[in-house]
Amino acid sequence: MNKKPVITSLQLLLMAVGSALVFPYTFLPILNSPPANQDVWVAMLMAFVYILILNMPLLYIMNKFRGVNVVQTAELTLGGIFGKVVLIPVIAFFIYCFTACMLITAIFIELYVFPGAPTWALLLVMILPVSYAAYKGAGTIARLANLIVPFALFSVVVFFIFGIPYFDTHAIEPVLADSTFIDLNIGAFFTAARYSEILIFWVFSYYLIERSSINKTYSAALGVFGATFLLILLPTLFVLGTDYARMAWNPYYTYTRQLEAFGFIERLQAFNMIAWLPAAILKLILYTYMGSKVLSGVVKAKSHCPFVFIIAAVGFIAGLMPFMNKSSTIEKLRSDDVFPLIIIPIIVFIPLVLLVVYLIRKKKIDPQIEQIRASLQDAEK
Repeated sequence: MNKKPVITSLQLLLMAVGSALVFPYTFLPILNSPPANQDVWVAMLMAFVYILILNMPLLYIMNKFRGVNVVQTAELTLGGIFGKVVLIPVIAFFIYCFTACMLITAIFIELYVFPGAPTWALLLVMILPVSYAAYKGAGTIARLANLIVPFALFSVVVFFIFGIPYFDTHAIEPVLADSTFIDLNIGAFFTAARYSEILIFWVFSYYLIERSSINKTYSAALGVFGATFLLILLPTLFVLGTDYARMAWNPYYTYTRQLEAFGFIERLQAFNMIAWLPAAILKLILYTYMGSKVLSGVVKAKSHCPFVFIIAAVGFIAGLMPFMNKSSTIEKLRSDDVFPLIIIPIIVFIPLVLLVVYLIRKKKIDPQIEQIRASLQDAEK
């Protein structure tokens, strides 16, 4: 029996933060969410209240089922058949995220790095390292996060510092003059609904070292993500202005193109690419691994490894379909019309079902949880 890999709270934090930062780093969807004006930064701050509210059911489940994996949690709560059924949408979501994020990444590379590059080649170049890392498992992914995410965070701080001379703080004025309370809350909700990284905690907290707190790690990850998100959003607004930033396909990249360092270092956007692409690859690795791990548990396979290649093949084939390769499709996939509405059932409705049933059957389920924990400890000795 293979020993279960162990990850630290820092590694789990970096995985969640790195994955969450990819969207604002890539296209800042909040700019086109209500109120879609200079007050979007207020909606961003409000979004973290909604994130906490939306994540509470699953966070409670994770703490109660500590040491129990995702499939075991669903089956203990709902029974063998219904537990598997309820995880099918979760697996489909992982595959959807992998496919959509891979396409968005390919479009960005084609637009800004290799114009005219064939889509199949870009997809293939991404799928190879993604499949290998996901195949190697949780320990490898955690170590990759240690290498990739700190540099991405560092790059955001550097771009903020070198952007200060270009800042026009009047770009976010007048504050709250053109926004309604309802618009701010709608924008905050849609932004919060994009935060699917709670699923990373659900899958990977199973590997978290026993002395680490899930709640503290989650809170720290959310705090780091919030601070970094603000360091991306505000400079973009200060330098580009709201209207221009909303029109740009990648507003943060466009912002970094305006910068120079020490009066002679230009083309700082190259560092943007160096920081962004590994983080985007890490996000793809995470969703590929989570999809393959949960799927292998549902079908009671001995290993997740074969399913890594199945998910990679599905994403590759889907990415080559003509209707998926249209700019209108990509715009739809990354819009508030699609992404948040797909995430909500996965991170809220399914955990609520698990929570309600658990509370009803608590006296019967708790001893089984303890039994699984005990057997796991015996196996690791």
